[in-house]
Amino acid sequence: MFKMFISKELKKKILAFFDNIFTIETNYFTVGGFKKKISYFLKLGNVPAHIADRIRFQIYPKVLLSASFPTHLEVEAASKCQMKCPMCWTTYMKEDVKGIMKMDLYKKIVDEAAANNTFSIKLSWRGEPMLHPKLMEMIKYAKDKGIKHVAFLTNAELLTKKKCHELLETGCDWISISADGVDEIYNQIRFPAKFDETVEKVKYLKKIRDEKRLKKPLIRVQSILTAVENNSEKFYKTWEKVADKINIIADQLRDYQIDETKLEYNNYFMCPKPFQRLAIAHDGRVHQCISDYHGKNILGNVNSQTVKEVWNGEKNKKLRDSFKKHTFLKENSACRQCAYTFKQEKGELKTLVDNLSMKVKRYPSVPDIVTDGKLSVETPEQLIPKSKVEEYKKILKKMN
Repeated sequence: MFKMFISKELKKKILAFFDNIFTIETNYFTVGGFKKKISYFLKLGNVPAHIADRIRFQIYPKVLLSASFPTHLEVEAASKCQMKCPMCWTTYMKEDVKGIMKMDLYKKIVDEAAANNTFSIKLSWRGEPMLHPKLMEMIKYAKDKGIKHVAFLTNAELLTKKKCHELLETGCDWISISADGVDEIYNQIRFPAKFDETVEKVKYLKKIRDEKRLKKPLIRVQSILTAVENNSEKFYKTWEKVADKINIIADQLRDYQIDETKLEYNNYFMCPKPFQRLAIAHDGRVHQCISDYHGKNILGNVNSQTVKEVWNGEKNKKLRDSFKKHTFLKENSACRQCAYTFKQEKGELKTLVDNLSMKVKRYPSVPDIVTDGKLSVETPEQLIPKSKVEEYKKILKKMN
């Protein structure tokens, strides 16, 4: 009887509300589920502070609250990358907007963050952070200032033995390796890197970490979903004893030329990002979020403003309000090209070893990167000139 008095629109809002309350991650799925997440959480240390941070980071957004200062900062060490992976928007960015962050700007950001008790900083976003010549110095500076968790994502191609040893001296809390699929699928997506070589590099990092009886950096490995669907057993067995955590990510083809009229949106999606973090590009501009690759909505610039001024500024307040009012798709063009706002469908990745299946979600509007074990988009090898490949090889040879 009660159902008769609820409109379809109100029902959607109610379902969306509860989905938002009980969903922590919409596109990251950890092999081993909740138990593995708890184990990883405990390994990270700083447990009381981390619990307090998780309340601000995960619970506040669900009740439409934000702390007085971001609990987490995405600080882009470098926006350029030596790879041309097909599912990364950086591949399609113009070269004149790429670069590395200057140290004086970086220190200004970290000093303010430390003074306001920011819990974590990630030194990666659109590009490969290991292209920054002072990355290790950046990590150590943040740790010395008291930032509890400092980390970065990398494709690991530049993770030489020398860099592994340097990394252990910085106090880095975790490093995430983007390793999509295995063997030829990996080689195609991550060209010119080679799967076996990448595995050996990460194994070496773990080996020397354990030999020195260090707990950190923790090692996280992640792959897009379709890259592992046909070879999930080998993927799992390869990384099982190397990584502290293995994540599978729903495919998110960030193609800015995508036809918005063919996308299926979740009109009641509640994005947590405006309530928990800021994304600071290498040049100091603060983008709407980590999905606003091209700066469609610039919230401010920390060259001339403080982080706090941007965080509490009118543009960020307006962004938060657009989610509160469910008008975010109309008001923010960056949201219309963000996979997080697309409708999802549930599924199950059943082919992991030892009957270790896991619940996953995918975006029907997003084309699969890999179909039937083959790359279904333009390969990086087609996108990278041969002259550039030789240039990369020379760089790697020097670093080794």
